[in-house]
Amino acid sequence: MKALVLGGPGFIGTATCKELMRRGVETIAASRTPHPYGTFTSHLAFDRTDEAELARVLAEVEPDLLVDHAAYQPSQVEAVIRHFKGERYLFTSTGVYPDLFEDRPAREEDFKPLDGEVPAEPLEYREGKRWCETVLARSRDLPWTVIRPPAVLGAADHTLRIAAYLQRVEDGGPLLVPAESYRRQAGLAWVRDVGYAHALATDLAKPTVGRAYNVAFDGVSLEDLLLGIGRATGREVRLAPVPFAELPPDASPYGPDPRRSAGYDLSRSRRELGFEPSALEDCLAEVLAWYRAARPSHPGYAGRARELQLAGKPRQ
Repeated sequence: MKALVLGGPGFIGTATCKELMRRGVETIAASRTPHPYGTFTSHLAFDRTDEAELARVLAEVEPDLLVDHAAYQPSQVEAVIRHFKGERYLFTSTGVYPDLFEDRPAREEDFKPLDGEVPAEPLEYREGKRWCETVLARSRDLPWTVIRPPAVLGAADHTLRIAAYLQRVEDGGPLLVPAESYRRQAGLAWVRDVGYAHALATDLAKPTVGRAYNVAFDGVSLEDLLLGIGRATGREVRLAPVPFAELPPDASPYGPDPRRSAGYDLSRSRRELGFEPSALEDCLAEVLAWYRAARPSHPGYAGRARELQLAGKPRQ
């Protein structure tokens, strides 16, 4: 079996390639530019937004599996529908559900295909993912599967969102958290689990065609994450709950936004994929090793003084 992974050298793509190779899948990572690092059987550099280029590569490589971490414009998915002739197309989506929930985990079936014509591009990331899923739902012949991770954390995450929390725990001051939602399940996933779920979905014996699967930690809240960091580092963690609307930008990059779902329901992923999320402690051990070696700094940490001032104000 041969897999072509679009966005393969990226954060989630690297985890996916490693999991595929562990299963003996011939894995080709693809990106726009030559990639100087990473562990892949091979790498292709081409622009997938150029439909002629995409068609050429698919015809030459003839992949059985096409894993797409990069697309978020519906025209990119439409091009795949026109040219991919393999066994399975895996599309990496995100939290594409509506914004308002009854404080419960989001289920795969909460998403409904959008109505009307596909809007003009470019689309914002989340809206684009929703339309990409809508295009897939409307397709007749493409054997597609959608993997839906929320905020993905792990070592070397280029967003540095996890570093934002590590820096604040390390400085010993209180951490601002949204009062409405910091104790409810958050939308978080370990990058290794996301790669693992993609690999599970490439099993052609599993009934995954035309279905979406949530991938996340189970039952982990923002409070759990921060207290877990405290245990792993041996530091006291002091939380300062404030209304979500009053949180300064980047004070809590993972939210959770109280208008969003309370985490993700994993029932279908467990039942049909055989997915089981890792322990938070295993994720944090790897993340902390990276953080201590790389010493990254999240840009939002520049506003730490204002956060500490807010944390010291008495609440009305």
